[in-house]
Amino acid sequence: MDDFKIHTTKDGSLSLYSLRHEEGFHDKGGALKESITKYLLPAQLEQFYSTKKIIILDVCMGLGYNTGCILEKLFQSNIQVEWHGLEIDKRPLNLALNEKIFQKTWSPKVLNFFNGISKSGKWTEGFHEGNIHWGDARQKIYEIRDSLRFDLILLDPFSPQKCPELWSEEFISLLTERLSVEGRLITYSTAASIRASFKRAGLKIYSIVPSIEDQNKWSLGTVAMKKGIEQNFISENCQFKELSTREIEHLATRSSIPYRDPTGEGKSKEIISTRKREQSKSQLINTSSWRKRWNSAQSQ
Repeated sequence: MDDFKIHTTKDGSLSLYSLRHEEGFHDKGGALKESITKYLLPAQLEQFYSTKKIIILDVCMGLGYNTGCILEKLFQSNIQVEWHGLEIDKRPLNLALNEKIFQKTWSPKVLNFFNGISKSGKWTEGFHEGNIHWGDARQKIYEIRDSLRFDLILLDPFSPQKCPELWSEEFISLLTERLSVEGRLITYSTAASIRASFKRAGLKIYSIVPSIEDQNKWSLGTVAMKKGIEQNFISENCQFKELSTREIEHLATRSSIPYRDPTGEGKSKEIISTRKREQSKSQLINTSSWRKRWNSAQSQ
């Protein structure tokens, strides 16, 4: 565990810092808080309560906060849960389960889920079931039967600059194929490269609205869907909104050039260097010019 540092975030929940990726698993403001604001609330789980079953894919489960928050909510309903996880590293969840602060965060039902996934890779409770597929998500996704369509896809790898292979145009296209017609793909990322890849995959994208404490941020993440949402539904629920002019213009800059991994086996450095070469030859607007103009407009 030498490449992980355990720490407690501002909301009192446990998180990790990866020395290998030089990046934290969560915002310093709170691991639990981040999962609630960036994944649970935008999922708007109430919309699924009239159905018999919800099928979930958690890409890069990590310590499990995103799934944990969603299960806590779903267990209050009568809906059946089928869950699949893609994760390359067993250690973060195992480490978290040995910490009392993490154990106290969850109900007995959710802890039972975590322990089942950790020990055997499987979980069953009543009519609920789950499986985790340990290994590289780009290959392990093929272990999930091809006909299955997910109502929720939680996309939470390390940032694109640290883990570009799970943000590539090809992997996003693969996830899009697995998304149900009414389903939602939710991620913390607001990167133009990722949003542009969603759009090219045929998804409609929305911006997650910052909480009161995060008003200095222009977006907390992205919700992508095959089917658009009626405007009155968006305004009534206020968890996400249409992209602003600023965000739309961001998609026309060099930052929108995607990460490419056509073989599904590319290494991080190769994927990043290929993108940099493409950006250097691009005729798109320089991203720094876009940023400077909007920063200037905000200060006026």
